[in-house]
Amino acid sequence: MAIQRQIAPTSAVANDGQDPAQGAVRHIIFFDKNPAFCEMLAQQLSHPGTFRCHGHSADTDLLKSVRSLSPDLLVVDPVHLDLNHAHDLSDFTRSVKAACPATRIIAYSFEVSPKSARATLEAGFLGCLSKSSNLSRLELAIAAVLDGGMFFDQEFGAQLRPLLNGDEEKDEILSEREKEVLVMIARGHGAKQIAYELKISTKTVDTYKARAVQKLGLGSRAQLVEYVIDNGWIA
Repeated sequence: MAIQRQIAPTSAVANDGQDPAQGAVRHIIFFDKNPAFCEMLAQQLSHPGTFRCHGHSADTDLLKSVRSLSPDLLVVDPVHLDLNHAHDLSDFTRSVKAACPATRIIAYSFEVSPKSARATLEAGFLGCLSKSSNLSRLELAIAAVLDGGMFFDQEFGAQLRPLLNGDEEKDEILSEREKEVLVMIARGHGAKQIAYELKISTKTVDTYKARAVQKLGLGSRAQLVEYVIDNGWIA
């Protein structure tokens, strides 16, 4: 298949001990809350001597699988991840990299919106495509990312274009939690109080604040307060 020709074999020894001269097998994990869908992808996209694919449903310990398999690629639907205000998509990527630094990540989801596209890009995903894409398109994305590139299909690309061109409104580039932290700071709350009310650590509060002020280009607390008031976030 075309996918086999597009991926150059590596010189490293494969996880299953294959002879490097024959080309190392790439390991790929597909993660989706639908077990049947995961297994279908794993079966359809596994190629002897090139790919060994593993399907994992939402009931499995994904990070444990990443640590044990050391996959070259992780294909996930972000909607199916256990994310919350204290552990967002960027935190998920950091957890994956801590488990296996070499693992690259692709988003494969029906959720295509400016918010989801921005979140995947900021989280360091190297590819995004809609589940409406056929398997051939998914194969192309896998090939591109494993070969050191990036891949965004037409649907995700249309959502990313305003962000990359700088056409997005500034407040729209903030996550809900970043905005929430800025509002609380503008109201005079300290990091410990914010952490207590939001049930997160003070370090996480500082991280949200740092991300927000960097995105907005704010240089002082006074500018932060002025920005929050000017945008009508507080009276």
